[in-house]
Amino acid sequence: RGPMTDNDVRSPVAEPVRSARHRVDGEGWTGLVLGAALVAMALVAGRIYTFSVAVMPNLAGADDRTFVVTMQRFNENPAFQLTFTGALVLTALAAVLQRRHGPAVATRWTVAALVLYAIVLAVTFGINIPLNDEIDRAGDPDRISDLAQVRDRFEGPWVAANIVRTLLSTAAVAALARALFLHGHTPADQTRSTR
Repeated sequence: RGPMTDNDVRSPVAEPVRSARHRVDGEGWTGLVLGAALVAMALVAGRIYTFSVAVMPNLAGADDRTFVVTMQRFNENPAFQLTFTGALVLTALAAVLQRRHGPAVATRWTVAALVLYAIVLAVTFGINIPLNDEIDRAGDPDRISDLAQVRDRFEGPWVAANIVRTLLSTAAVAALARALFLHGHTPADQTRSTR
């Protein structure tokens, strides 16, 4: 080998410093937001899943008045809206940050999660929420003349739409988990070269 040059001496030290700084400034925040998006999406998926496998099957055996009263009370819970909104905002922000600082392959999985969740929201606002509003407008269950009709208009379509939401939101959680894994296991040089 010939004599060592200045570049031979500096490059092994300078590159890790650059990568570490970049990781703290960009990739570190990206990973945190991506992790938060995963948690928020898991909460949404868990809530929807619980309705699919526990709440609605158990209510299926309840009388009409109990069913209507229970569903009306669920509509009054503001935590549901906050969770749905948080998952959307965090996943969208994660996609933006991932595009700027993360590996391209992780970006694709994050965008896939966002698309899946967008479909979940479309089903929610197109089917579930209008049905929720309809059962609320039915009024006081003690004053509804035909509880069975109110229930029949609500139960079948709502349950079917919720099964679709369960599958799509679970897939969104899996996509975010994959994105977070790839974000943490892709070397910095590959992150730059795959752009």
